[in-house]
Parts: sequence; structure tokens; C-alpha cells
Amino acid sequence: MSLIIKSVPYHLQVYEIIKEKILTGELESGERIYENKISQELGVSRSPVREALRMLEQDEFLALTSSGLIVNPMDFEDMEEIYQCRMAVEPFAAKLSVSKFDQESIEELQECVNKAKEYHATKQFNKVIEANTWFHNLIVRKCENSRLKSFIEKIGFLAILSRVSEFQCYQRDEDYLEEHQAVVNALKAGDEDLVEVTLRNHIENDLTFYKRKYMEKEACQKPLDSNTKSN
Repeated sequence: MSLIIKSVPYHLQVYEIIKEKILTGELESGERIYENKISQELGVSRSPVREALRMLEQDEFLALTSSGLIVNPMDFEDMEEIYQCRMAVEPFAAKLSVSKFDQESIEELQECVNKAKEYHATKQFNKVIEANTWFHNLIVRKCENSRLKSFIEKIGFLAILSRVSEFQCYQRDEDYLEEHQAVVNALKAGDEDLVEVTLRNHIENDLTFYKRKYMEKEACQKPLDSNTKSN
């Protein structure tokens, strides 16, 4: 694990270290979290670790079960709620951001799309997630509504967690990258309404994809009925 430095409160450092390991998939969905193990690995007492774990549970990165704390397994209902929240707020934030985009910012956004395409082609899916996350964060950062940005930041972290979980189960095609390009094109045109609609459609299409894959997975795992078993 990363080294702890003395100039920053220990519990905040532990929080960031564990969160990063969850978001990158190093700590996997459903994995048990041991307070004592983290304390020993980081060379800090259990008190800041306990506080960090409490914060991570509060932010829904961790979930408390009968056997202890685990990395939030992000079941389908959780993921669906997160994407519904994103559809409600992120496109509006994008609409508010349009007038704040200059040429340099648009070029940075375009670079995110280009990098994601490169990473997808070479199946570097962790890098794909990073590029896609940066893409969405760049748009939201331009919004000057601080309360809206704060809310999106929280569900944004959970969205990354759901992406990590889903990429471990399903391989996504590249269609969504063309949707990112459409958002960039709308920003270049300075069309606030088009940006809002295009981003909302993109998030909705993401949810539709995951719904379809989830239903296919459920259908494959469904036990055979008695008539089928007898044949």
C-alpha cells in the first residue's frame, strides 16, 4: 500500500488509499476488508483506519454484512439507481457548462475520447474507465453550481465502482465512444440543449446496455424447470 505522510490527517490518507484501490479494482467487488490488516500494512494505529472505513461505508464504497465490511458488490438495483440519478443531474450540469468551454477545454475533452478508443482497441479496460471518467469529470467541472457538482461527485465515484464491476463481467462494444464524440461535437457547436439531450441519451444507453446484459446473465443462470429436466 501507499506510504503515509505525517503532514496530512491519517484517516483521510487511509480513506483515499482504500478508495483508490476499490476504484481501480485492486480490491474486488465483495472482497472482505480487515481493519487490522490495513493498520499493519500502512503502519498506523487502528483508530484512523476505523474512521476511514466508517467514511468509506458512509460513501457506499463499503457495505456492512453479517461477516464484516466488504467492498460494495454493486448489485443491479444499486447500479440502476445510480444511473437514474446521473440521468437526472449530469446532463443539466453539462448544459450549464457549455458557455464555460473554450477551445483548449474542448481539445482536452477530445483527447479523452481519442485515448479511450486506443485503450479499448487494446483491451486496457482499466485505462478505458480512467479516460471515460476524466471525460465526464471535465464536463461537470465547468459547471459553476457547487452543490450540483458535490452531488455529482459522490454518485460519480459510485458510477466508477459500477463500471469496474460491470467491465469485470461484460465486454462493452465501442458504440458509447461515438456518443462521447457526439457530446464533444455539441459542445463545439455551443448548443446547450443539444449537449443536455446528447449526454442524457448516452447515460440512458449505458443503462440499457447493462440491463440487457444483466437479463441475459440471469436467463443463463435460471434453473431448468421440471419439464425441461425430464426431457
